Amino acid sequence: MGTEFRITADNDGRRVDRVLRTKWPDVPLGAIMKAVRTGAVRLDGRKTKPDERLSSGQILNVPWEVNEPTASGEKRRVFTGLDTLYRDGFVWIVNKPAGLLVQPDKKRGDSVITRALSELGWTRSDFRPAPVQRLDRNTTGAVMIALTGAAQRLLSELIRERKIKKIYHAVVEGSADDEGRVDIPLKKDTAENRVRADKDGQEALTLYRCLADFGTKSLVELQLITGRPHQARVHMAYIGHPIVGDAKYGSGRGARRPLLHARRLIFPDCGGLPAELCGLAVTAPLPDDMKKYETEDN
Repeated sequence: MGTEFRITADNDGRRVDRVLRTKWPDVPLGAIMKAVRTGAVRLDGRKTKPDERLSSGQILNVPWEVNEPTASGEKRRVFTGLDTLYRDGFVWIVNKPAGLLVQPDKKRGDSVITRALSELGWTRSDFRPAPVQRLDRNTTGAVMIALTGAAQRLLSELIRERKIKKIYHAVVEGSADDEGRVDIPLKKDTAENRVRADKDGQEALTLYRCLADFGTKSLVELQLITGRPHQARVHMAYIGHPIVGDAKYGSGRGARRPLLHARRLIFPDCGGLPAELCGLAVTAPLPDDMKKYETEDN
């Protein structure tokens, strides 16, 4: 007994072990590695290695069965739809609301990806649409969802190479300078889920400019050159302008959440992207709690 499946274009170029873990997440990693090592996993009828790269059209045989479908009597949860900013067969860009995770923190938990899979009616197990960048639970704005394996690989590469511009808007405390840069390494304390400026941390660079000065508060535009956890929040706090509503890195006053919004994604021209995406700028409207700070210029 066992299962045979054909490698699709979505998994072209991926490693054997990673495809197996994606398709059978309930099979322990140790069991997967043992099956590959002993030859129980066969690629086109021959032994393979965990790090061998797969090609579209190849046949992979494994010694375990296909995942059982969800029991027919189990209630299927209906999720709220997503606010679409742009969608084609390559990428889906949505406007994430505050309070929603990008990835679920528990099985069938609510999240951007859970809602996307529900809306798509997704049933495949060898590939699942995935976010290309992450936003904190209470950060709003544009999130990219790769709809194919090729899209996930290319968009992730463009993010790593800093070719996709990520523009944020934030309301900060105090009167911010007209423009500036914060080039301070950041280090994360995983146990406390807190990030701090640290010379031994990872490189982190944020460019900012003031869009509107309201005296006690300012609306600023931030370009995150790097994409470290909590980068915008820590960098603005570091220069004395914590984000309004940020209880972790600021006073927490003035709003029920940190007023940070992923405002715009700007794609390069063209870097292997589909023609429709070359040079495209996708803008996410400001959420209700930031609209009073909006001006004609932003």
